Amino acid sequence: MESYFVSVCLLLVSSLFFGQACIRGFLENVDFPGSDIESLYSPSVEHCQELCTQHPSCLFFSFNRPDKSSGNFQCYLKSSSSGHPRSQVLLLGVTSGYSLKPCNLDLTPCFQQVYGNVDFHGGDYRTFFTVSFEECQRVCTQDPVCQFFTFVTGNSTTLDIRYKCHLKFSWYVPRPPAIVLKAGVISGFSQKSQLTQHFDTVCRSQLFSNTDFRGSDFLELKAVSPEHCQFLCSVHPQCTYFSFSSNEFRCFLKNNPNNMVARTKSGITSGIPTHLCQIDESMYN
Repeated sequence: MESYFVSVCLLLVSSLFFGQACIRGFLENVDFPGSDIESLYSPSVEHCQELCTQHPSCLFFSFNRPDKSSGNFQCYLKSSSSGHPRSQVLLLGVTSGYSLKPCNLDLTPCFQQVYGNVDFHGGDYRTFFTVSFEECQRVCTQDPVCQFFTFVTGNSTTLDIRYKCHLKFSWYVPRPPAIVLKAGVISGFSQKSQLTQHFDTVCRSQLFSNTDFRGSDFLELKAVSPEHCQFLCSVHPQCTYFSFSSNEFRCFLKNNPNNMVARTKSGITSGIPTHLCQIDESMYN
């Protein structure tokens, strides 16, 4: 009975997506009020639409343009049981549209537009000075870690950071929002092979049981195992080593390229990230 219920739910979700028409255009100064499932920052309506398309539940969206009086650059992902907005209202500074899931696109999005007077705040892992945003963008494109950038122009009022390029990183690996022990359930990860980069060389994994690498924490995450914590460290450009608490499922990413101080501590496993090699995906099984 339980599996039958799950199958029916999946069928309903599938029919909801595939029963929709492919609507590519946008509705200027129109808001789809309510039905929000998530709010994200986005630099453009095209990017907001791609966020909706990539989200498993989003069917339509509303985007607060830069000219909106408040809450600009907010992308509101939305869904409903009918698959359509409950209402449409006129609202200056808002553009709305639909997910491109029904369009059966098989393309990796590439956003060629750059956004003047817009800062992609946070996510910095490397900075350097260069002559133009084009050069900053080229370095970002060639760096396998970089996902977006911000370049400080010669017109900046802050003189000492003019011509500075900020390369930025955002997570692209699975991170459960919370992890707790609970009897009678099983959790796991998608087996999509594109979660990791593929290299000819297999990683040598070295974990240190009952060992804590002291200090230098810069980020705390939830992880299901020491191997998962190592994976999170390996894909973060600032992580030099990590420690994992098995009792609390806490993964501490650390940044200290100069030294690594170890101490004995029960229930803690520590390790070093892998670089440019094939990570063993069996840690998700």
